[in-house]
Amino acid sequence: MPAMPDEPRPAPSVVTPIKSPLASPACSTEQRMVCERCGGADVYRMHAVWRCADCGFKTDCCGW
Repeated sequence: MPAMPDEPRPAPSVVTPIKSPLASPACSTEQRMVCERCGGADVYRMHAVWRCADCGFKTDCCGW
């Protein structure tokens, strides 16, 4: 196998972050949902359920 010549590598290009028009606006205080179990943390949407970041409580997807 022939030896590879040492060639300078090209400088990496600058990557700009993508700004999506679909980004959701910040949650206002009227839209906040507080955990039913611990009452101290906001819950976040995860697929079809709501989950608490503090205690891990998760709602059922269909209320069964």
